[in-house]
Amino acid sequence: MLKLYTCYGCGFPFKSDDQDLPTECPACGASPDNFLGEPYNEQEIRRIHVDPPLPDPDWDPMNLEYHIPKKFPPRSRNGRVRRFVMEYENAAELRKFYEDVFGWDIIDTEHSDPEKPLMYCATGPGNPNWEPRVVSFTYGFLKDRASETTGTHPLYVIEVSSIEETVKLVEDNGGKLLKAPYEVEGNLYAVIEDSEGNGMYLWQTPDTVTWLEPESRSN
Repeated sequence: MLKLYTCYGCGFPFKSDDQDLPTECPACGASPDNFLGEPYNEQEIRRIHVDPPLPDPDWDPMNLEYHIPKKFPPRSRNGRVRRFVMEYENAAELRKFYEDVFGWDIIDTEHSDPEKPLMYCATGPGNPNWEPRVVSFTYGFLKDRASETTGTHPLYVIEVSSIEETVKLVEDNGGKLLKAPYEVEGNLYAVIEDSEGNGMYLWQTPDTVTWLEPESRSN
């Protein structure tokens, strides 16, 4: 069915058959979740401007109909799960497992111990607007299990604007600082434990990492 669509993101109107609906707004790149669809009118009566609905603080999270996303601080990366980390006792065996089962591209990182390498895992293609230095949609690392000294074996790296401020929040909410901030190749990390004993890495996002380009070209 031919419809007139209007993007909530930018107000751009366009017509399309349902089966040919683009995967993003032709004007601003917003996803189809942001499109308002109406029966197409041959007289081309169209919405030149669309006021998006307001967020509803009482929205039922189990209601899967269209709703305005939760508002986060503008262009903030704070709190995002950025990478995964898994550990090995046999590096070659684990590398082969993920290469053979899932087809991941796995390379040793620079400056790592060739006997117990830190391995970078690229799990698939990047997104349409940006591709990192090594192809990957979600990526992470394989590391020597014995190198983890906190005993919690963290599985995730979470981006934060400030490790100092985040650690205070962690402690105020029943968590712990397990490994004080430490630097690796100019990046600041720490290891924390949540209120249930789950370990996580914190990564203080450097100024060279921007919103539009997650891995700065200067890195």
